[in-house]
Amino acid sequence: MLVAVVQMKITDGSPATNFDHAHTLINSSPGANLYLLPELWTTGYAHSSWQDTAVNVTPKIYADLQEFSKSINAWIGGSMISVNDEEQLVNRFWLFSPTGEPPIHYDKAHLFAPMLEDKYLASGTRRVQVTLGGIKASPSICFDLRFPEMYRKAALEGAELFLVSSEWPQPRCETLRLLARARAAENQAYLLLSNRLGPAKDGTTFCGESMIVGPDGSIISDAKDQEVVITADLDPLHIPELRSKFQVLTLTVNGVDS
Repeated sequence: MLVAVVQMKITDGSPATNFDHAHTLINSSPGANLYLLPELWTTGYAHSSWQDTAVNVTPKIYADLQEFSKSINAWIGGSMISVNDEEQLVNRFWLFSPTGEPPIHYDKAHLFAPMLEDKYLASGTRRVQVTLGGIKASPSICFDLRFPEMYRKAALEGAELFLVSSEWPQPRCETLRLLARARAAENQAYLLLSNRLGPAKDGTTFCGESMIVGPDGSIISDAKDQEVVITADLDPLHIPELRSKFQVLTLTVNGVDS
């Protein structure tokens, strides 16, 4: 399965501009089976725009992405400000199918208080998995990376690929790289990380460093600090073979199942 991670700059509060930009970047790297976009890629942390965007703009982008996904015959994933069934704002990871089926979604569970997510958003309460090209994938968002038990539970439930959309700021960039590689290695899973690049209107700088990580924690492809689409070909048989030969997930520690 050929996967692509889109590292892009985001214009805060301008969904139409960001959609066109993402569209251009994806078209610049044709042929992938999956494209991963950053966290809140349509708005950034333009809090004042969130309510209007979630209600009036996200549904249109939703429809456009469904058509775009079908037209390029590829999955497209990334998080957008959205509204849940209780009409609460959520940071929702959407994964659109090339077959036109309804997209799956995951709402960010661990809200990041320094960016005021806890004041504006409701947290998600469920995990999801979907099979892509023979690989079981589990989506997550940014701050989730700091909670390893979430990824271990997903791996124990069969996840072989973690999809992480992120807006991780510059001062903690090395932590981002460390956590992404650790989540892959400790769970013997592939990990795709799409992180925002560049400055926001409020002066926050996002560090990029998007990457594709192998199940041993090694970096297969690295976007570093460039606006770019990186790709890699993932083997759907590799993770089951690795987990069978070098067993980690099935180990028992002090009599307690991991």
